[in-house]
Amino acid sequence: MNFEKRLRALEARLITDPVILHFADGSKRELHGPGDFASRLFHGVFGADVSPAHAAQLELIRECVGSEEPGGGHMIELLRCLLHARTDARDSVVPVSS
Repeated sequence: MNFEKRLRALEARLITDPVILHFADGSKRELHGPGDFASRLFHGVFGADVSPAHAAQLELIRECVGSEEPGGGHMIELLRCLLHARTDARDSVVPVSS
């Protein structure tokens, strides 16, 4: 019973706690969504069609320089790495002439 209470409290917190993005100019923005919204953004990183709202969130994540996540998570940091890696890889591809 104690485990169930703890799990419900954790789920409730994950749903309401925002992710705070930090930008180079010192500003901050909050991202809100259901508990798994950050994991849903991974689909957009790998080329799946996403809603305009998710596309805007991905662009904010790409532009931020750091983040604070509920429970000390690192999902946004991982998304940032993937977003920048994809951009770098795309820009560094040079066609091979035959």
